[in-house]
Amino acid sequence: MKVDYVLRFNRQVRRVIWGAESWEISVHPSRPSIIANGPLAGRSLRELCPDFHLLVKVIDAKSRLSVQVHPSDYTAPLLGGEPKAEMWCMLNDGGIYAGLKPDTTRYDLAEAVASGRFEDLLVRHDTKKGDAYFIPGGLVHAIGEGSLLYEVQQSSNTTYRLYDWGRVNADGKPRELHVEKGLSAINYALPVPEPQDEVDCPYFSFGKLDLCGSISFDPQDDYIVLFVADGALAVNEEALSCSDSALVPPGVPFKLSAGNAKVFVTRSKRQLVVDEKR
Repeated sequence: MKVDYVLRFNRQVRRVIWGAESWEISVHPSRPSIIANGPLAGRSLRELCPDFHLLVKVIDAKSRLSVQVHPSDYTAPLLGGEPKAEMWCMLNDGGIYAGLKPDTTRYDLAEAVASGRFEDLLVRHDTKKGDAYFIPGGLVHAIGEGSLLYEVQQSSNTTYRLYDWGRVNADGKPRELHVEKGLSAINYALPVPEPQDEVDCPYFSFGKLDLCGSISFDPQDDYIVLFVADGALAVNEEALSCSDSALVPPGVPFKLSAGNAKVFVTRSKRQLVVDEKR
């Protein structure tokens, strides 16, 4: 079935030990988005747009997330998980951990898990609202406490948890770690990421638009993901408020109109397998 209009979705918020995350747009089988507008309301996005290969979230970290790593296109088949590269754009001033200090080895990380000194090996970034970071599969990372961020990623739900800051669940037990798989997923050659205004990777391109007036787009063969970071706007006939998301299917022309708004625009790319040099 051809989808020929701008799609809105029922927001799916999950409360977790560290805060909350909203799955804004998803075709992942664990939690596909349900269309909330138009003639297709109530239908699953996964059913109607199975070729959409991104997952979009908003993450509200009341406390810091675990130290983790995701498999890449190269390691996912070897480890049995789904590859996951992601991009974070900060919605407030906060902090993240991304990348390892120079000359860190697999032995150093295994020892840090046992000793509880993992933070000594991580690179911390004090971030500003609007900073964007690309987090490829294989990069060790964690989101710091008090951070609110927008995330675009490959459609994946695979996370290898290396360290959890000594935290325990409500039952008093620590959460499961995935140390062996995590250590095997790390690409030690990856550089420490730097903040960017835009992100361009094999899976998507991400940019920010300050809009006062109107602008028209013709997405051709790509999906376009929209997120209102500040203000409000209209997308064709759809009114979006601050923090709202929308998805424009391929081949659907659209116009953005706003008095004053900041909009995140993500363009999907056809799914590729990266030839990763390790």
